[in-house]
This record gives sequence, structure tokens and C-alpha cells, in this order.
Amino acid sequence: MLNDLKVALAFLTRIPINHGPQISLRRSAALFPLIGAFIGLIGGLVFYLSSAILPPLVSASISILVTVAITGAFHLDGLADICDGLIGGWNREERLKILKDSRHGTYGVAAISLQLILQVCLLSALSPRDGLFTLIVLHTLSRVVPIFLMLIPATSGHDGMGASVSREIGAREPLVGSLITVLLIAPIMGLNFLLLSVILFLTLSIFALWVIRKIGGMVGDAFGAGEQISETMILVFFVAQFGIVGKIPWII
Repeated sequence: MLNDLKVALAFLTRIPINHGPQISLRRSAALFPLIGAFIGLIGGLVFYLSSAILPPLVSASISILVTVAITGAFHLDGLADICDGLIGGWNREERLKILKDSRHGTYGVAAISLQLILQVCLLSALSPRDGLFTLIVLHTLSRVVPIFLMLIPATSGHDGMGASVSREIGAREPLVGSLITVLLIAPIMGLNFLLLSVILFLTLSIFALWVIRKIGGMVGDAFGAGEQISETMILVFFVAQFGIVGKIPWII
């Protein structure tokens, strides 16, 4: 299990770490939420500590920058590719061709820019303590999303690492990943976790149906795009909750 955790860390981050020769992304996928919690804790602490001496907007910008640097913009790349391919392509064949191109087009650049601007603005609207907990929840919960998307059959005619891993995913990986997520987040959120989960389920169901309609199945880039959509939806959830209720009901 320790080697699987190291593989997950090497896969999801740019942190240099040595792992054994036995690599199984299928087994490591169930541990993605643990890596997400680690990334969220770093980003949250950066936001919390920098807020003591810097304006909220600056602190939020630095925090998001740190998490992007840690992950190497891994999931942002998927978001950009999906927007380029599925919005820019006129038919299935053209969309798949664009998805195979490593270069980013106008839609992809716009998607990354708007995503970062939106996340910085949303995070800056939270208090240092709320921002710390939100980023932990955000990165933990969003990392379980690709595991569920991997259960959807991959589209034909598009081979890649994401498609290869998704073919190996069974019921065990989402169940273990979900259990880890609940154990990490429920003590922070309580029953509020259920409401957020329902919102994410509905949002990602719409996203998955859109991808399937456009190209007939899942691709690796869709996993990253789904993760990024989840991140922003979680930020919107907490900011909206603060605006409506006046506080975020954390358990701790």
C-alpha cells in the first residue's frame, strides 16, 4: 500500500519521490483522495498564513498558484483539451483529433484563464479559516471524481493512459476512494457533506452526458476536466452558503 501511495503522489503531483518498480495506477487510484488532502492542506495553510499580512485577493492568488505548481497544472490541461475538442470540433472525428493534439487552442486558453480567475475570486471571498478547510475539502473530494468517471466506458478510437487505466477500474476503487473521502471530510463538514455530494453528482452527471453525446464515451482529458469542474463547484457551494447563511457550519 505504501508503494501505491507513492505512485499516486508521483502521478498527481510534481513532488519527486522514489517508488518501487511495481506500478499499478488501478490500485493507486483509490488513494487519490489522500493525495488531494495533502495538496489541499498545503494550499490551505498558504492561504491561512498569508492572509495575516496580505490582502485576501493576493493570498488567494498565491494559494492557487502553489497548488497549480504542486500538481503541474495536471487537471487544468485536461480541462483545456476538453474545451478545445468538444467545443471547437464540429463532429466526433474532428473532436477526437483535436483531443489528441497536445497544443492548446483559443477555447482551452480561455477555459484555463477563466477557471483560475474564478477560483481566485471565490477563495478570496472566504475567511482564512474557512478558506483553509474549504481547500482541504476541495482537493480531497475532487480527487475521487475521476475514479467514478473511469467507470464510464472509454470512447472508441482514442487510446491513451486515461483510457487504459479506466479499463482496469472496477467497483473496489471507487468504494475505497469514497470511504477514504468520507473519513477525511465528514469530521469537518458533518451532514453538509451529503448536500455537497448531491450537487456534485448532478453537476458531473450533466458533464458526463455531454462528453458521451459529443464523442461517445470517456477520455483521459475528461477526468481532469471533471476534477476541475468539481473544484470550482465546491468553491461556489461554500461561498454561496456563506452568503446565504452568514457562516459555514464546520464541525471543528
